[in-house]
Amino acid sequence: MINQWSLTIHEAYSAHTRRGDVNMPNGVIIWFTGHSKSGKTTLTKSIEKLLQHRGCKAIRLDSDTLPMGIIKPEGHSWEERQQRKNENLIFLSKLLMENGYYVLISSVGRFSKWRELLRSQVSDYLEIYLKCPLEVRLQRDVTGKYVSHPDYFHVYEEPENPDLAIDTSRVPIPEATELILRLFTERGYLQNGE
Repeated sequence: MINQWSLTIHEAYSAHTRRGDVNMPNGVIIWFTGHSKSGKTTLTKSIEKLLQHRGCKAIRLDSDTLPMGIIKPEGHSWEERQQRKNENLIFLSKLLMENGYYVLISSVGRFSKWRELLRSQVSDYLEIYLKCPLEVRLQRDVTGKYVSHPDYFHVYEEPENPDLAIDTSRVPIPEATELILRLFTERGYLQNGE
């Protein structure tokens, strides 16, 4: 069955192939990075809903819900699978951004080189770092991912200069959402009252 996400990608790719004939406004890519269980999915859902309510084209690229072929590609090693996964995310996010979407990447992005690569390739890019202490993340981990994958689940390179950092163990979702919308406004991606 073709879902709405697949239709959006199909429409974006079709538009991409005829982009020379159509003047389309660029969007913006926002990578929500942070350890697993730091609140990326919850916060990006909140942002997506608000943006869509304001009439903006917004879509989440969430590692928890994207098709398995994208987030768990084949590879001989964990490092190779991570590389292909991030290459997929970068390709899709750029494709959607070129078609005017607010692209909300909800993915750990374990290695900073991938996040910095995307920043170097597009002019409209924001990195939002969701910080959260290990003890809180373990409390949130009801499925036991940290216990099941001890070899790599703790692997993560923190961003050195994120556009915004939020401690999700202290800042509630509504307040964090307002901080992010304020950042969008300050950077010119939202108008006051939009």
